[in-house]
Amino acid sequence: MRLNTARPPAITAICVIGIINATQMLNLILSPMAKQLGAIYPVYFSLSVIISLVCIAGLWFLKRWAALAYTAILIGNQIALLSMKLWEFTAVVIPIIIIVLLFKHFDKMS
Repeated sequence: MRLNTARPPAITAICVIGIINATQMLNLILSPMAKQLGAIYPVYFSLSVIISLVCIAGLWFLKRWAALAYTAILIGNQIALLSMKLWEFTAVVIPIIIIVLLFKHFDKMS
């Protein structure tokens, strides 16, 4: 069976949003506020940005591993925000939408 290689618009949108989010995360990592939170958080979020960008590249090519890894990163980021006492309900809305869309199109991925 041949998979449909046309990228769904939702996946394209996730990739664009992911790149914008990674750019914003870089600004946060370099901010004085991040340094006040302790050394571990800037390191964690730096790794998160790098892994997210790798996942976004994988999503662009419709790879299932990328959807699974991106889901793990989104969940990990929520846990990190909770541990930093910066978590808010609104911070989980977009990640939930992204995860739902990824798994809605999971069958189109290889």
